[in-house]
Amino acid sequence: MTKIGKMPYLNSEIFYLKKESELEYINLTPSEMGKSIIKGEIDAGPISLVDFINSKSLKPILNYCVSTRKYANSVYIFSNKSLGEINKIYVTNETSTSVILMKVLNQFYWNNAGLKITKNINDSDAQLLIGDKALKLNYSKNKFNYAIDLGYEWYKFTSLPFVFALWSHNNLSSNVLKSIQKCINFGINNYEKSLQTIIKKRKDNFFSPLIIKNYLNGFNYKLNKAENNAITTFKELYNKLESN
Repeated sequence: MTKIGKMPYLNSEIFYLKKESELEYINLTPSEMGKSIIKGEIDAGPISLVDFINSKSLKPILNYCVSTRKYANSVYIFSNKSLGEINKIYVTNETSTSVILMKVLNQFYWNNAGLKITKNINDSDAQLLIGDKALKLNYSKNKFNYAIDLGYEWYKFTSLPFVFALWSHNNLSSNVLKSIQKCINFGINNYEKSLQTIIKKRKDNFFSPLIIKNYLNGFNYKLNKAENNAITTFKELYNKLESN
């Protein structure tokens, strides 16, 4: 059976509204998904951009992606200090691309020479969170003085969207790829119906219909010219970062 990585975040639910019996879905965070596809534990999924760039074997599944339009709204640095004052930042272990995006932004845009990463949240004055945890915290009563949206910071820096993940696979047959494409197309090609389905499924005391609608409308799920330009720009900066 073909194993598909299932991103357990609200912004990816549109991919999984239709499922085929020959596909097995496994919940994985971005960092787990990158490791799992490299080890051969899954065959396809929305792979973190950095993991896709670093792979020599992964192939894209058409032009499916997870891309911000302007704001990410779920990739935040939370802090009571401004960007230039942050010294130690705790980074969630769920991230694969967001932490690199943060490093790229700091190196080429923020220029905070004192910013360091720590694995101890109690020894930090900021934290990088992603996904539903970040989305919830931004709307919670436990407010930080600063909630810095990395998608928006990238947009201010480049005037481009940011592509967080690309649907990719490891040498699957054309028949299996057609099954995966059929499932993905069911969600994104019927966007308004998909949006209502997700709202009905996920609405609760926190995820109101309005929050879900506004949040999901901030994403694009197919690569266009702007997204491809964004990937090229990020690759160039990532390579410069690695060479320093």
